Formats: sequence, C-alpha cells, structure tokens
Amino acid sequence: MRENTARSSVLPVAPTRGRLRPLGLDEVRITGGFWAERRNTNETATLGHCRDWMERVGWTGNFRAAAEGRIHRDRRGREFADSELYKLLEAMAWQSGTGTALDADIAALTEVIAPAQEADGYLNTAFGRPGQQPRYSDLEWGHELYCQGHLIQAGVAQTRARGVGELAKIARRAADQVCATFGRGGIEGVCGHPEIETALVELARATGEQRYLDQAALFVDRRGHRTLADIEFGRAYYQDDMPLREATALRGHAVRARYLAAGAVDVAVETGDDDLLAAVVRQWEAAVARRTYLTGGMGSHHRDEPSATTSCCRRTAPTRRPAPASPP
Repeated sequence: MRENTARSSVLPVAPTRGRLRPLGLDEVRITGGFWAERRNTNETATLGHCRDWMERVGWTGNFRAAAEGRIHRDRRGREFADSELYKLLEAMAWQSGTGTALDADIAALTEVIAPAQEADGYLNTAFGRPGQQPRYSDLEWGHELYCQGHLIQAGVAQTRARGVGELAKIARRAADQVCATFGRGGIEGVCGHPEIETALVELARATGEQRYLDQAALFVDRRGHRTLADIEFGRAYYQDDMPLREATALRGHAVRARYLAAGAVDVAVETGDDDLLAAVVRQWEAAVARRTYLTGGMGSHHRDEPSATTSCCRRTAPTRRPAPASPP
C-alpha cells in the first residue's frame, strides 16, 4: 500500500492480509515486571471495582428493567450508559485471554444483558420500549449505534480471547440488526457519536464476513453529507459538515473525531482505499502538528466540549435540548 512513498513503512496495514499483524494472545507471555503487576491489579481489583459501581449506580439494573418491561420508570444514567457495561465486558474478555478465571463473571453479566435483546437483535435500554422514544429517532444524541459498537467490540474480544461464547452471539445479532436497518435501502443516516465503524471492521476481521466491512465503509462515506440535524455547535461537532475525504483537519468534538478517524483507517486498510487513508493521514498530521499538547491532549482549546478545531462551533438556532456530555 503506497510502497513508493517515504512514509510507507509507518502507514497502517490490514491485519487480515498485510505483511504485519498484531500478535495473538497465545503468542506473547508476560512473566513479571510492571505489566504483570498491572495485569494482576486489573484482575484482582480494578475490574471488580468497576462491576460493583455499575451495579450501584444502576447501569447493570437497566438491562433487568428493560427485560421486565419497567424501563420507562426505572432506567438510570445517561443514554450512553449501556456502553459502560459493554466496555467492562470487553476488558474482562481480554483479561480472560491470559488464562485468568473471569469466565464466570463474564457469563453472569451476559445473563443480565441477554434477556433485554429484542428478537431482531436490537439491544438498547434507552429506546424502543413503551414510554421511550422510538428506535433510532435521535441519531444526533441517542448514542444507539455507539453503544452497539461497544457491544460488538466486547463480542470480538471474547471471540479472540476464549472463542465464540454467548456474549459474542449477542453482539453478532446486534450487528446483523444494524446492517439490516442501515444498509443500502435502509435508514441513510449515521450516529452522532462515531464508534460503530471500527467495531464492524473488527467483527469482519474476526468472522470473515464481508457484509460487516461493507456496512462500516457505508457509514464512513455517509458521514459529512448533513444527514444529522444542525445543532447549536454546528454539524462539525459530529463531523457531519463535510465528507471525510474532503476534510483537511480533524474538527468538532475531539473524541468523536478520533473515533471516526480510527474507523476510517480500519476501513481504508481493509479495502485498499488509498485515497481514504491519505485523507485521514492528512488530518492526523495537521492535528499532531498544531492541535496536540506536550501532554498528549488533543484539541485547539476548550469550547462547548473539548474541541478539535477553533472553527467548529458556529452559533445557530438553539436545539430542542442541550448537548449532553460525551462518555469518557
């Protein structure tokens, strides 16, 4: 891929077909030192701490409430709260790949999630039930595809670490529902918070199914065509102001911008799309050169939320509700 350029040796490659690939969990052993200590702390303290807090604040209980039909009264947390449980499951799955005894914990959390999944694969505790907004009715702020992206990545982690288990099956059913709903001829929209793109590419890598890669590429190419509503901060806030291939810099909400960049790189290297890769490289180099601090923090300055550019936040008519804070 662009082997004739001076930078070719540092450009990303496709794990499924490139000369370079990430090492598998069974190809690396950590026998001591700093990383062994961190991994031990993760298993014996951090993951349990996170699990207990998610139970305490009610995010785990959201799935029980959804399955029991009382979600409109009892749901706790923001619309993206589901994703926090999926991130925890992903961390547990990767940790379990080192031979640690977390399978029972993963199974217990999976048993909480499974009954909340709809028959067609849709899974979200904030939308679609009596007393809630309809599915995909708030693509700007609803985080539905964002949450399902993190579910998919948890399923991929389980597949790679321990083989296809129930969590991976739940994730794949959710991915199939996304493809059926947002594929060609379906909803021609994108999520206000990118994430589903890189998750679908990872699922394609893990399963060998081309349709997941195709859907990820479709989401990347739809971005920037103003399918999302204009907001107080401007469409650049969620990178829907111009096609990604035309942009010269990362812009808008910094977390969203980098999620999108990661997904676009994944799509580009897996499809051999050199033009798409060049566009992301151009944006990344501009961000590193002019919008990155010595600490590693990225963004020109604070404005509305952490912002990747100084020009992303023109003022327009107020939205129907304030913009929520982004998940960590």
